[in-house]
Amino acid sequence: MKRFLAFALLALLALAAAVPATAQVGDPLRDQWELRAGVTEHDVSIFGLGGDKGKENSGAINAEIILPQSPLLTRLTPGFLRDTFRPQPWVGGTLNLGGKTSYGGAGVLYRGYAGQRLYGEWATGLVIHDGVLENDLSALLLGLQNGSLTEPFTDAQMLQTLIDLQDLDFRQGRNIEFGSRVLFRNAFTLGYRVNRKLAIEGFVEHLSHGTILSSGSNEGLDSYGLRTAIRF
Repeated sequence: MKRFLAFALLALLALAAAVPATAQVGDPLRDQWELRAGVTEHDVSIFGLGGDKGKENSGAINAEIILPQSPLLTRLTPGFLRDTFRPQPWVGGTLNLGGKTSYGGAGVLYRGYAGQRLYGEWATGLVIHDGVLENDLSALLLGLQNGSLTEPFTDAQMLQTLIDLQDLDFRQGRNIEFGSRVLFRNAFTLGYRVNRKLAIEGFVEHLSHGTILSSGSNEGLDSYGLRTAIRF
């Protein structure tokens, strides 16, 4: 997957070099819709904010739609953000290609330009995922944990306990325990605007519930990726 991301980056740079540049490419143009899509490396160590890394390491496809600037959202945004990084709603998600966790949601992003081509962006919002909340205990292990199953144990119970422990260890080693079906998503993007319609972007994102949405496990998920963005 890392080789694929490197190849994708080279392809995007080649595309950027091939498309003629135009003046004033950094104009806000916040009354336009924007579609962006690309590939991500799922479950990597970026900020050290998640739990055990690499449990679900795999490739994924990311796609988002950026909506035109919302007057209501603008009025609700603090002045120092509104004037420099005027907000736009986003909706989108990520489809995992390895059968691991996929997710989708919506939120708001704040984008600011450094010059006419380079821009940075912070996006925040909520997503719903189809991953594992907690690795459930078997009935036998649950009985041992809550004390409802006590000695003396039969040979069959002891053997089944070993089997269940091995199964639990296997599942804990391959499944992120998110602890909540709804998660916060924060993403940071660095983009280069090729022209008024086309841009290339690199981004990193973090998903977790921050012990705010749930008191359960909170291993979290970090990913990074590359994508193209097209205004229409």
